[in-house]
Order: sequence, then structure tokens, then C-alpha cells
Amino acid sequence: MKKLLLTCVLAGLATSAMAVAKPLKVQLTGENGSGESGYALLYPHGSRTRVIIHMHGVPKGLVQPDHIHAGTCPNVNPRPAYMLKPIKDGRSVTLIHARLAALLHHPMAINVHESSKDMQKYVACGDIRGHY
Repeated sequence: MKKLLLTCVLAGLATSAMAVAKPLKVQLTGENGSGESGYALLYPHGSRTRVIIHMHGVPKGLVQPDHIHAGTCPNVNPRPAYMLKPIKDGRSVTLIHARLAALLHHPMAINVHESSKDMQKYVACGDIRGHY
């Protein structure tokens, strides 16, 4: 009984430690004279990664698509590797099906588009720095 209790306590501690792991911070720098900037926090979450984006200088009421792309700023692959929830009121929170370690394995970047009507104009970009 004591072994079972100890196993449950240790499993709970491991889960808690994973949930509060220190995030990787990615600076998002303005592009094309947008005046927008911000950062993304990438939290390891088991086999997934939670991506929280905070943007400043976003025009009020504007919804902006954002994605994780292969490559580095400003030369990202135009086809998104991972879709993120659109930025609304300067914020987006998405849980993607990829380990943080996988995002760090190859050059990747977070790219913010001006709007769904103008996907070709990038307003901010940030490289996910890793060991590639």
C-alpha cells in the first residue's frame, strides 16, 4: 500500500514539474513597417507544445493569422508547418501536436500575417532558436 501511495505521489510530482517547466521565449520583431512586435512563450507539454503569443501595436479589432513555419526570418517556407489560433486583441493560445524538442531540431520561425485577406504581408516574425 505504501509503495502504491509513493508511486502515485511521484507521478503527481512529475506531472506538476512538466506543467510548470520554464518556457522558451521567442521575440517577434516587426516587419514591413507594421509597428507590431511581441513575443511567444513555448511551453513543453508532454508530446505537445503550448504556444502563447502576446503582440503589441496590433490595430484594435484586427484578427491576425499566425503559424509556425520551417526556415528562419525573413525567409520562411510559405507553407505553414503548424497552424496556430489567430491572434485576437494581441493574444493567441494554441496547443500544437509537436514536442518542443522537435521544434528546436530544425530551423523554425513564428510568423504573423497582416490579416486573412492579406496573407502575403508579414507583420512580425521570430526565430525559434534551437540546436540545429
